[in-house]
Amino acid sequence: MSIFDKVKEMFGGTAEKLKDIPEQGGMKDKADEMRGQAEDTATGGIDQVSDSAKEKTGGRFDEQIDQGSDTAKGAADKIDGQEG
Repeated sequence: MSIFDKVKEMFGGTAEKLKDIPEQGGMKDKADEMRGQAEDTATGGIDQVSDSAKEKTGGRFDEQIDQGSDTAKGAADKIDGQEG
């Protein structure tokens, strides 16, 4: 038996074993949770920056700041791949 045959034997059926792993549970759920947290953190940061910018400009550019904030929040909403 060659070394290649031994390696094939060691890894044989790996693809089938991976198919048996359920999609829900374990690392997938943890990754989804972390993406949700990242989205929440990003949205909170956008709000803080927006409020600070409004304060610094004395309300002169509130409409433009709100437009930029909405655009940034739309991008942050795509972090977890789900709307809302």
